[in-house]
Amino acid sequence: MTDKKYCIQLAECDGNSKEVYSFDEVEIGTWVDGKPIYRKVISGTLTSNSGNSIVFASVSELNIERLINLYGNMIDKNNRAQITLQTSYDEPGKLVAAVNMFYDNADGSIYYHLLNNNGKYSGCTAYVVIEYTKK
Repeated sequence: MTDKKYCIQLAECDGNSKEVYSFDEVEIGTWVDGKPIYRKVISGTLTSNSGNSIVFASVSELNIERLINLYGNMIDKNNRAQITLQTSYDEPGKLVAAVNMFYDNADGSIYYHLLNNNGKYSGCTAYVVIEYTKK
């Protein structure tokens, strides 16, 4: 038998975890410059085809300094396919959908472009996850 003793310490859990996805802002880690990284899920509706960029959501209130990650998912309105964002989705012989998103520093909005052949994605709900540091 050794003389070593081990203790288990209980700590209060505040509910924040790197695995939490929420419509509320959640601190999930630390960026390389030491600033906290935050995550927030935003939902919105995709319209029909867009030749120009369309605002998905204004997030200027988040005071984003650096966008770390921007991704998400959508389901076609017939619930046949789940698509991750940013993506191109191809069925045999035709490109069915393509979506790309970006954050605009100037106005604090997330924009998207959508190629939506056959209208399968018009009006579908997209859930976008944004991870960022603050100013």
